[in-house]
Amino acid sequence: MMTEVDLKRVDTRIKAKEFFTIELDHETNTLTFTVNGQVRNIVKTFKAESLFERMLKIAKFKFLKMRDATKKEYIEN
Repeated sequence: MMTEVDLKRVDTRIKAKEFFTIELDHETNTLTFTVNGQVRNIVKTFKAESLFERMLKIAKFKFLKMRDATKKEYIEN
């Protein structure tokens, strides 16, 4: 169920799609988290590459876990 907050969050220029990116800048050791083209967080750290790899691993794990759960539901029904 969508709430008023969800409706404000959705960018109407993006037709039925939302996306996020995590950008690693090796030169400045900065990670930038962007959602639907809006910068949400910027982190400057001396270990940006390892943090980026950790975030990528978490996103991949969660995505695969959701995918497997969806497959399991589909098979059971």
